[in-house]
Amino acid sequence: MSDPVAGQRTITPRGAALVGLASALSALSGYLILVIAARTLGPAGNADFLVYWSLLFGMFGIVGGLQQETTRSVRAASLSAVAVTRPVRVLPVSLLIGVGSAVVVGATSLAWAVPALGARSWPLIVTLCLAIPAYAGASAVVGALSGQRSWQAYSTLVSSEAAVRLALVALVALAGAPGRGFEVASSAAAAVWVVFILASPTGRRAAQAIGDCGRGQFLNRTGHAMVAAASSTVLLVGFPLLLRLTSSDVERAVAAPLVLAITLTRAPLLMPLNAYQGVAIAHFIRERDRGIAALLRPAAIVLGVGALGAAGAYFVGPFIMSTFFGPDYQVGGRLLAGLTLAAVCLAVLTLTGSAVLAAGRHRAYAFGWFLASTASVGRVMTDLPLASRAVLSLCVGPLLGIGIHLAAVRHIPTRPPSSLDGVPRGRTAHAA
Repeated sequence: MSDPVAGQRTITPRGAALVGLASALSALSGYLILVIAARTLGPAGNADFLVYWSLLFGMFGIVGGLQQETTRSVRAASLSAVAVTRPVRVLPVSLLIGVGSAVVVGATSLAWAVPALGARSWPLIVTLCLAIPAYAGASAVVGALSGQRSWQAYSTLVSSEAAVRLALVALVALAGAPGRGFEVASSAAAAVWVVFILASPTGRRAAQAIGDCGRGQFLNRTGHAMVAAASSTVLLVGFPLLLRLTSSDVERAVAAPLVLAITLTRAPLLMPLNAYQGVAIAHFIRERDRGIAALLRPAAIVLGVGALGAAGAYFVGPFIMSTFFGPDYQVGGRLLAGLTLAAVCLAVLTLTGSAVLAAGRHRAYAFGWFLASTASVGRVMTDLPLASRAVLSLCVGPLLGIGIHLAAVRHIPTRPPSSLDGVPRGRTAHAA
């Protein structure tokens, strides 16, 4: 069905402000959770929590590939003048993918649960396996809201999940519950979308959204998106777990400040960028014929903000670390600045990936992320000091992935790719 308001912008200033506010609230919620955990659990207990936090959001990141593909598919379906015979309903299929992913995690946990999470880790595995399908549903609903340009509802759902997660963690801390209480509380917020679609007509419309293809093609494209998401997860949120698995016992004992620094330096750039990823995909669909030129302005913004962030990390970062997290979390300014520049590389890779995915180049999208994560894993397994390995691996890998994505964007034909066949040229989205 064609868009009756073709020619309008992807998102209005009000919609952009709402998405930005939701991103800011999510970032603040994450920071406060990390502060509460650091102050409540102590360095050793907090190191365990950070590893589970990394694993949880690593799994969420993989399943979150559903969100990007759902956004693209729902947006393309709304713009297409060609009807699909049996279009996929994205929420039921996404829930099925989530259940399958949870089964894989549970079945393989015997091989990795004890090294990653310690002895008696089965309650955490059960919690994780329940959270994964819940987050798959959330990804489908959030992706559909992005594709339908329902930015107010999108922002409400994103910020509600973050607020509920913070409230649950705060309650656990006040109740004096052990570390596993923090981990269960962090996981439970993934089900907030169920309440949202029951209470919101816009949420129910998103839950009934259809894509621009049949079920089989949607599964194929989602598979590519999830391969890319799995690769990106290694860099975006799974890196603390990777450090633990590749470090000596001595390095693990002192790794908590570095792990926390990695998390903190990337959040100011990556959380807003991830929040705006649906907007970015819709924008790049609109601008798909401009190739690399469509990337120049957003990339310049990311680089400029990143340079300012690196300077701030160098001069005031050590003070913030020790003041907010305590004297056990002292990290030097040069390391914080280096980690911030590494976050800039990841942010640009996320941006170029959105452009490639919007163009329907799912294989190039997946390969760019796969190459980036593979190169980073190779760098982190060297004999360099732990901090040097972290900075280099988080820079080198993303730069290689950016090169793959730029090559793919450069060779996008003037005719829209086959995955967008039937999308009227010149039509664009507007903000709801």
